[in-house]
Order: sequence, then C-alpha cells, then structure tokens
Amino acid sequence: MRIASFAPYKEHETRLRDQTRHMQADRLIFRDAMSQLGSAVCVIGTNGKAGRYGITVSAVTSVSDEPPSLIVCVNRGSGANAPIKQNGQLCVNVLAFDQQPVSDAFSSPAIAPEERFGTGEWSESALGNPKLENTAAYFDCEVDKAVEYGTHTVFFCRVADVNVSNKRNCLIYHGRAYHGLRSMTER
Repeated sequence: MRIASFAPYKEHETRLRDQTRHMQADRLIFRDAMSQLGSAVCVIGTNGKAGRYGITVSAVTSVSDEPPSLIVCVNRGSGANAPIKQNGQLCVNVLAFDQQPVSDAFSSPAIAPEERFGTGEWSESALGNPKLENTAAYFDCEVDKAVEYGTHTVFFCRVADVNVSNKRNCLIYHGRAYHGLRSMTER
C-alpha cells in the first residue's frame, strides 16, 4: 500500500500564508496611500425614530447633479450606522476651517453621542436632521439605498436641500492631519 504525500498540501498552505502576509502589507500600504487623498471633513447628523446621532467622516462624494445625489461611507461597526439606516435620512455638514473642535468631538469614542452636540451651534434641517451652523456647506438628504461593501456601508443619498457659504473655506483632512486651504494665487 502506498501512502499519499502531504507535500502538495503543505506547499499550498505555505503559499496561502505568504499571500496573507502580502495582503496585510498591501492593506497597510493602501491605508497610507489613501491618507494622501485630501478630503473635506464632514459631520453626518441624523435624526428620526432611531434618535439623534452624529459622526465625523471624510468619505463623502457626489454621484450626480441630476438628480442631486451623493454617497456617504460609514464603517459598519460605527454607532452611527444603524441610526442612519433606521432614520433613512442624514445631513452632511461640511466643516469650515475653524470647526476642528466639532470634528474632534464627533470622532471621539470618549464623548457620549448626545453630548457631542454640545460642541458647535446646532439647529434642525428641513428634514429634521442636526444641521451645524456656520459650515462651508450642508446637504440635507434622504437615503435611497444602503449597500454593504467590505467594512463599510455605502449610503446613496438624494439631496433635498443644500446650502453653500462662499465666505467659509472647508476643513481638509490629509496625511492624517487637519489642514486649511488657501488659493495658489494667495502665495
């Protein structure tokens, strides 16, 4: 009787282990590379049957101007994920350059969700969402669709109301740090 060799299995196991290490390194490089994509700092506010909740995000982008729509990406493990889904609406508050304390409050796990609204001046949007005053812009939205992808939920949102301040530059997050903007002609 001949006994089969397990060498091919061990070789396959070794290749998988090496691929996993390579994928992990790629994940870290991916995160470092993504930190080079500067983006506006936003606080997402939602209110409705699931209650009021807010979170700092930088993963917001337009989808279309007809109809006006955007996407917001929220980590599935975030406390804001379920309230946004249940409320079916949100307000994207694009922070102005001097509103970093608001960003810090809404990204801090040490501050209770309702206490975060003690930072900044808040009102209610047309849809009833938390709207921060003196922002660079805001988008009051209804959630059309939520798609689970990897670690995040991608919320496709239809914009019901929008406002922009031409006198307030937004706060930018780039290279894991906050930055203000100035025009190249101002140098």
